[in-house]
Amino acid sequence: MGKLIFILGLVTMALASPFDDSFFNQRNYVETPLGKSIDTATLKLLKEAYNLAEDKNVVSSPLSLMILLSLYNSGAGVQTKEEITRYLGGADFETAYKDLSVRFADLNPEALTVANKVYVASKYNLKDSFTAAAQSYRSEVDKLDFGKKEAAAATINEWANEKTKGNIKDPVKPSMLSEDVAAALFNVIYFKGHWHVPFKAEDTEEKDFHVTKEQVVKKPTMRLTQSLFYAESPELGARLVELPYKERGFRMVIVLPNEIDGLPSVLEKAAEKGLLDEVFKLQPAGSDVELELPKFDIKSKLDFNEILPKLGISKLFEEPALGVVQDQSVVVSKAFQEAFIKVDEEGATAGAFTGLVARGLSSSYKPPPPPKFIVDHPFLYMILNEDKIIFAGTYTN
Repeated sequence: MGKLIFILGLVTMALASPFDDSFFNQRNYVETPLGKSIDTATLKLLKEAYNLAEDKNVVSSPLSLMILLSLYNSGAGVQTKEEITRYLGGADFETAYKDLSVRFADLNPEALTVANKVYVASKYNLKDSFTAAAQSYRSEVDKLDFGKKEAAAATINEWANEKTKGNIKDPVKPSMLSEDVAAALFNVIYFKGHWHVPFKAEDTEEKDFHVTKEQVVKKPTMRLTQSLFYAESPELGARLVELPYKERGFRMVIVLPNEIDGLPSVLEKAAEKGLLDEVFKLQPAGSDVELELPKFDIKSKLDFNEILPKLGISKLFEEPALGVVQDQSVVVSKAFQEAFIKVDEEGATAGAFTGLVARGLSSSYKPPPPPKFIVDHPFLYMILNEDKIIFAGTYTN
């Protein structure tokens, strides 16, 4: 029985650019069944990744994993299919993920790149049905001699380096490969967004960040006073704020627990029902929001061999799949993800937002004080395209 490897990569960078108030006129997101299923699957995975992470700083693209699981499902064994279907939220997910892969592939690659790649060992051929499935996900298909470990790793890493604009280097080590590998499935998501809302570098200053109730550190903290979408969630015990990107349809949402040590509780609740319902409660704050947000830079390596069984997907690593490679059953031997995110005020230029909510004012009217959204303790963050979470993570220090 041959081995099959899942390798996923994600890189995202958030940059700043002038504000364009047309964003608020374009903001017509609709919650879809696919968006909801991605939401719940994402938060379940994020909770497990957070629990396993030593430093509790996590960045991940569960969507990247979901695309590969959906593709693999077309050739998987019966029990594996049942587990994948349960996790991805319904029997019709394959068409939805195919359509999503095609739609993302057609977006501006300077902003978002979603790339799939299937390598099959030189001595084998993919089944025609699996080749057709891969192509329907806009996946490239090539042959590779996995027995030549150094050369094979170099080929794969060159592809990953190209697709992530040099931000993820050498995710595949030669030691991961061998003559037993029959095929390898890859997915890369690269996102580079420019803020609609400008942060000014000169406003960034060292501020206290409460890692725990007892531990306080200094962090470079960006400041912004702008009209933003905002919500309070008593159910979560948290507040939310949205930072739009210049790239249409993309936004970052920060989920800040009310308590310094409240992140585990928020994650536990979010893993039960997701966060999309709370995101759709975001409304204009009615006045400017005073936002303070630390700059952060996170790299994560997630071992899905350890995480997926906690999500009810274990047969992937045990049950032979007969529908991937011709005349050869395969089983997944390794599944992991390497991810990177950088959020700062780079590239900020002056901009102005002249108003969101219009109302008549009397001569004695005094505007209410801006809501303060001070991100000075561990929080959860997400980047979405419309209602679909592209990636999510946690920041603690």
